[in-house]
Amino acid sequence: MSASEKFAYEGDSAPRPTPETPYFLEETLSVLRRISAYLSDRDVATMRHDLEKRIREHPGASIAIGFGVGLILGKLIKR
Repeated sequence: MSASEKFAYEGDSAPRPTPETPYFLEETLSVLRRISAYLSDRDVATMRHDLEKRIREHPGASIAIGFGVGLILGKLIKR
């Protein structure tokens, strides 16, 4: 199962929003659906180009995200 199929499957099996659904849950489901659509509509080369474009547009944020991910992975691997 590809990553986009997994996101699509998880999104389809998720409960549908109701008036009582918390706002953050609705937003999370919306983000999962957008990720699924993005992954299914693009090939690896296009995704790489999009990532490089965003890194060039926001170098500071990219460094901070990379640092944060590295820190978290380091702590997980250390255990």
